[in-house]
Amino acid sequence: MKAKDLVFVALFAALISIGAQIRIPIGPVPITMQVPFVLLAGAIAGPKIGALSSVIYLLLGFVGIPVFAGGGGLSTFASPTLGFLISYPLASFVAGLQHSNTQLVIRILYSVLGMIVIYIIGFIGFYLNMNYITGTETSMMKSLQLAVLPFLLKDIIVAVVVGFLASIIRKRIDL
Repeated sequence: MKAKDLVFVALFAALISIGAQIRIPIGPVPITMQVPFVLLAGAIAGPKIGALSSVIYLLLGFVGIPVFAGGGGLSTFASPTLGFLISYPLASFVAGLQHSNTQLVIRILYSVLGMIVIYIIGFIGFYLNMNYITGTETSMMKSLQLAVLPFLLKDIIVAVVVGFLASIIRKRIDL
């Protein structure tokens, strides 16, 4: 791995960590900025660097460094949001599959696909957590209403914006 790659891994792991601390209080669950940085990591630096950035972010949080929106540590494994967190490396990888493509529509499409990965894994994790870890019996429809539907439109917009930003940034920096 080149020095430039290591710099991007560290940069995006830091940006994801910072993004988790930026809270916009809209609705019952505040919106954080970590997901845009997860997608940008792949879209700008490529699938491997993006995924590695997310893995580093997760490792930092799991060992207790408070980089997650709710802190850090092993208690995260009991959180309903664990599925969303563990989806980040794959989402970043998927968003990064287009990093060398110059077509804006393709960049946006892969950012949206990365967001879909987050939702699928996050939804499954939320459902399993509610029913088998917290013991709160929750139907799939109720899980969908709690963990997906309130955020879907906003996150599709985020993915589109990430596609635009990645296109602009990739044109301006030498990768």
